Amino acid sequence: MVITVVDNYPKISETDQRLRRAIAAWEDGKLSDAELASVYDEVTQTVIREQIEAGIELVTDGQIRWDDALSYLARKLEGTQRGGLLRWFDNNFYFRQPVIVGKLRRKEPLVVDDWQKAQKWAGAMPVKPVLTGPYTFAKLSLNEHYAHFADLLADVATLWNEEAKALAAAGAPMVQLSEPAILFHPEDASLWTDAIRQVAEGVTVPIALYTFFADASRVWDALMALPIQIIGLDFCSGEENRNADLVRTSFPAEKKLGLGIVDARNIKPEPVDELAQQIEQVASWVNAERLFVNPNCGLEFLPRADAKRKLETLSAAVRKVRGD
Repeated sequence: MVITVVDNYPKISETDQRLRRAIAAWEDGKLSDAELASVYDEVTQTVIREQIEAGIELVTDGQIRWDDALSYLARKLEGTQRGGLLRWFDNNFYFRQPVIVGKLRRKEPLVVDDWQKAQKWAGAMPVKPVLTGPYTFAKLSLNEHYAHFADLLADVATLWNEEAKALAAAGAPMVQLSEPAILFHPEDASLWTDAIRQVAEGVTVPIALYTFFADASRVWDALMALPIQIIGLDFCSGEENRNADLVRTSFPAEKKLGLGIVDARNIKPEPVDELAQQIEQVASWVNAERLFVNPNCGLEFLPRADAKRKLETLSAAVRKVRGD
């Protein structure tokens, strides 16, 4: 049983305004690119340290350099332009929509350099690199170049496969794909399953595919058939979330489960005893050695102090189950 997180972490806190001040100074021409990059590095080190202090055993870099889930990756690709702001699913967060204006090519590594820095700062603690999944990236972009959506998706998957192989070669312990959009588009199951298979092809480290903002009931069979070692599911979103029943009755024996049981979109803390009971229940269906226990999605929806408190609560629940 591994205690982990999903992807992002709050960049700003009431007591840590470094990044906000640095971005404002950079926009006013008072801070150089190198000086701004240094602040990004400092804040990334801080959030890695906070995750470790909270008891997380497999951390991320917090995606501190990411403005949102799409635009950070898009600006590292040829063939894209900045578009307008769109709402990020049903949240009060927005993303800058990439506009696809030419054939996509990587201008530079997408996250390899970020991962290498983060792993150096984390020391012996493993860091998992995260990519927004190929389908979510393509589906939420504005396609003005490719004749068919399937062609755009295939090119995204090819570039993501190159990145995943580069991450594996650099020493990453796994690669995570964050794919919330697949839950809302069962009609595209043949497209997104082909894309995810393409990303995973030839990658020599485990692939984790995390879904969130809904349960997986509409795409369960297609999702479970993917050649992916770790499937992350959201057990918090939705009034009638069916993920627990689906896991209990039909979670594949060869896969590991990302158990998203802490609500990262609600400031209210979960009682440790209730979390521990839920973990024990799921461990009776899916062997504890096959569990990655984590929040249901990224933590950037919360104030930083509350995000850390959520992680501390999660860690305490796992330790209780373990008998630590």
